[in-house]
Amino acid sequence: MIKVREAAIEDLPVIIVLMKKNSEPLNEDLAVFFTAKNPNEEYKLFVAEKNGKIIGFSRVHFYRWNKSAYAINLLVDSKYRRKGIGTLLLKTMEGFAKEKGARVLMFDTAIDNIPALNLYFKNGFKICGYNNKLYDDKTALYLAKEL
Repeated sequence: MIKVREAAIEDLPVIIVLMKKNSEPLNEDLAVFFTAKNPNEEYKLFVAEKNGKIIGFSRVHFYRWNKSAYAINLLVDSKYRRKGIGTLLLKTMEGFAKEKGARVLMFDTAIDNIPALNLYFKNGFKICGYNNKLYDDKTALYLAKEL
């Protein structure tokens, strides 16, 4: 059975290994999200576990100034994809956003990330814009779901 829970700082080494194993860039210090406090923004990391083993994680930020939430990461280990785990992590982030009073949950992804786009479309997200400067070599699509 898959369980999704809020991540703890003790989960960070496993999250980092999961990112490296799945060729995800690690461009920031994730530990700060367990220790820093920002009066204008809240953030949560969630992990998906199977039999106590972390097999996925997500990170979402809630911005008070415009009552929006932005999903920064959603990663499921390649061996466990297409089994509903991404949807569970999405629903967990959506629940956090709703709890905070967000009016929208947003994502960005590369235009050629078809598996991610399929996941987002399946879960009610719609394209709301693009940015051809966000990534070095490809266009980013912005997706949003009204809450």
